[in-house]
Amino acid sequence: MTEDLMALLDALSLEKISQGHYVGRYIPAIPNHIFGGQIVAQAISAAQQEVAPDKSLHSLHSYFLNRGQTDLPFHFHVDRVRDGKSFCTRQVSVTQEDHVLYSATFSFHRIEDGLTFQKDMPRVDAPENFMEEAERWNTHPVIQENPHRKITFRPNDVRHTGPIDWFDPTPTSPETGVWIKTKGRIGDDPRLHQTLLGYFSDSFLYAASLRPHGLTFNTPNVQGTSLDHSIWFHDDFRADEWLFYQHSGIWSGRARGLNFGKFYTHDGRHVASTSQEGLVRLKQA
Repeated sequence: MTEDLMALLDALSLEKISQGHYVGRYIPAIPNHIFGGQIVAQAISAAQQEVAPDKSLHSLHSYFLNRGQTDLPFHFHVDRVRDGKSFCTRQVSVTQEDHVLYSATFSFHRIEDGLTFQKDMPRVDAPENFMEEAERWNTHPVIQENPHRKITFRPNDVRHTGPIDWFDPTPTSPETGVWIKTKGRIGDDPRLHQTLLGYFSDSFLYAASLRPHGLTFNTPNVQGTSLDHSIWFHDDFRADEWLFYQHSGIWSGRARGLNFGKFYTHDGRHVASTSQEGLVRLKQA
């Protein structure tokens, strides 16, 4: 396990202040910017701690409401909305001082057998055939001239199967994806693996609906941010083994873009799905 992965796991282990109240801190995935996957993952961790171990998270639906500050702690407030025999619901609000940054509803389900069906995983080359995304970013000429922008926090191995030039893109397909896993084993607790998938789930999903326009989050006149985020957990998986995260940008308009995602294991099991709408506002030059 790398030092960065140990630091990530430590940050996802929240400090309990009282029943239903937890505190977390900034994770430096992006310098001076709060990565949305951090808030999602930490909120999952907080909700899990307020649920009996016989129930597993099966879905979350959430909104990013305000920008946070990297130098302040994050407070996670968990409300026990409902407890039933098969399902239970938790509401989590994430605050800094008097501002609500994120609001999410989590549903947990007692695992039971049922009918099974899935669509096949798309055909994609093995992860070994692609360059690690952080390395591709760090060796880009723009980053070489601006070394302060290098990615230095690298707890995960991410390999984009449809890479584009982040600084000089051309229009391309909104259907793409990444291979992703942690850089080291993380134990067998399925709740921790779900938390890590929550962290993964914000990786590049927003960018899918930008691709047909030849834009990226680095395009100077694009003002973009995540507006909402949903995850459905379907089956067991390991976040420390390769997962293929398929991205589909399905619509853009009215200064917004909508994207869907699917997580598959290396052997093709569909284990989670995501959706996210993002702000895509073109600023006047």
